[in-house]
Amino acid sequence: MELNTRDFLMKALLNEQELVRDYQKFSQTTEDAEVAQIFKEYATTDALRANRIKEILQNKYGVDQDLQN
Repeated sequence: MELNTRDFLMKALLNEQELVRDYQKFSQTTEDAEVAQIFKEYATTDALRANRIKEILQNKYGVDQDLQN
């Protein structure tokens, strides 16, 4: 099954949002302060990427229904 651009962006958004949640959770549960900081940075980077994908979906495809951050 081949995804069109809109569908791929929707999938990418969900993936990025999941990564943000995972990195945030891992940063709070690890006992290693250095790793926790790295995970926080990853969460921030992925959140920025998710927001950019969300903007593209809204601006190019009019997708606005309940897109989560």
